[in-house]
Amino acid sequence: MKYSAKKKRESHNDGSVFFKQVNGEDEKMNREDSIKLLQEMLGIYSPSRKEEKLAAFLRGKFEILGFGNVWNDKAGNIYGEIGSGYPTVLLCGHMDTVPGWIPVRIENGKLYGRGAVDAKSSLAAMICAASSLTPVKGKGRVIVAGVVEEERKAKGIRQLIREGLSVEYAVFGEPSGLRNITFAYKGKIGLTVTCKTVSGHVGAQHLLDNAIEKSFELWRNIKDHCRERQSPHGIFYSLTPSLVNIKSRRTSGGIPDVSILEIDIRLPPTVKPNMAADIIKNVIGKFQAANPSVTISTKITDSVQPFVARRQTPVMNALKKAILEVTGGPVKFLRKTGTGDMNIFGAQTRIPVATYGPGDASLSHTPYERIDLTEYLASIQVYKKATEFLLSSVDID
Repeated sequence: MKYSAKKKRESHNDGSVFFKQVNGEDEKMNREDSIKLLQEMLGIYSPSRKEEKLAAFLRGKFEILGFGNVWNDKAGNIYGEIGSGYPTVLLCGHMDTVPGWIPVRIENGKLYGRGAVDAKSSLAAMICAASSLTPVKGKGRVIVAGVVEEERKAKGIRQLIREGLSVEYAVFGEPSGLRNITFAYKGKIGLTVTCKTVSGHVGAQHLLDNAIEKSFELWRNIKDHCRERQSPHGIFYSLTPSLVNIKSRRTSGGIPDVSILEIDIRLPPTVKPNMAADIIKNVIGKFQAANPSVTISTKITDSVQPFVARRQTPVMNALKKAILEVTGGPVKFLRKTGTGDMNIFGAQTRIPVATYGPGDASLSHTPYERIDLTEYLASIQVYKKATEFLLSSVDID
C-alpha cells in the first residue's frame, strides 16, 4: 500500500461519530490502569537498540486491550490497529530512550523514570486514548505505532515509511507540554572529524603538533564561524553546533597523534544538510591550509532535514480544538530546536502532521526525568478527542 495524501473526499459521516466513546464502568482503561501502564513501560529499560522487551510487552497490551490487528516489522517497531475504513489516523511514539536508568517511583504526584518525558508518557497516552475508543465498522481506523531508535538515527520511522501504511493524518508523541503543539523542528547533521599528526616525545612538544590541541583549535573555528552566522531572529533560525564527543589514544611517544571529534550541528529551516556540510568543509579547508602538518578527514554520520509543518491543517486544528476542550487553553504553537521523527515522516510523505505530548522537554535526557501525572492523564483526553475529531471531520478543516 502507498501513503495516502488524499485531498478531501466525500464524507462518510452519516451523522454519527466514527468512534463511540466507552463511558463509565465499561471504560477499558481507567485512571489507575493508565498510570500503571506508564509505570510498567518505565520499568522496562529500553535504550536505543534494546527495545525488544518493551515491544513484546506492548504487543501483549495491544492484544489485551482489543486492538484488532497487532504486528511487528523487521526493524522492531510494534503496531496496534483498531477500526477499519477511511480515514486512518497514525499515532506514533518511540519506545527507545537515551541510556541511564532512573528508578521508577511516584513522588508528589510526579512519576519518575527514564523516558517519563521523552517519550514513553506520550506513547502510553496514545495507547490509552486509542483503546478507549470503540470502532464503528468502516468508519475509520487508528494505528498506534511504537518505533525504535528515534534517539539514534531514526531506524524505526524510516522502516515505518517503507512499510507503506495508508494513513491520512499523523500525530507524533514528543513532549510539547499539555497546551502546546509542535509544528517545526530544526534539522541536523552529524560529523566525525579526524585529525592526525606525528607523535613524538613530550620533551619535544614545542616541535610537534598535538592532535588533540589541533582538533580543538579546529572545533573553535567551527563554533566561531557558526556564531558569526547567528540569526538575529534567535536560535531556531541559527546554525548551532555541539561537540558531543572527543576521542584519542595514548602513544609510546607521549604526544597524541590522533583526535576524533564527534560534532552535532542543528540546522535552521533555511539550511539543508548538504549546505551545512559545505559550510563546515569550507572551515575545515581553511584550517587545513593553515596547518599543512595536520591530516584531516571528515565523515557525515547522520543527516535530517529541517521541517516546518503547515499550521492550518485538519490535524493541527483537531489538536487545538481538543486542547481547548480539555484544558481551556491557551494553545501555543512551538518551534523546537531539536529534531524528531516528524521531520522525516513529514518531509517524505507530505501527510498532515503535528507533534504533541505531555511533559516538560527541559527534563528530557536528564537524571531528573519525571512527568506530572495530572498532565499525563489530561493528555490522554487530548489525544482521544483529537482522534475523534479527525475521524469524524467535525469542524477541523
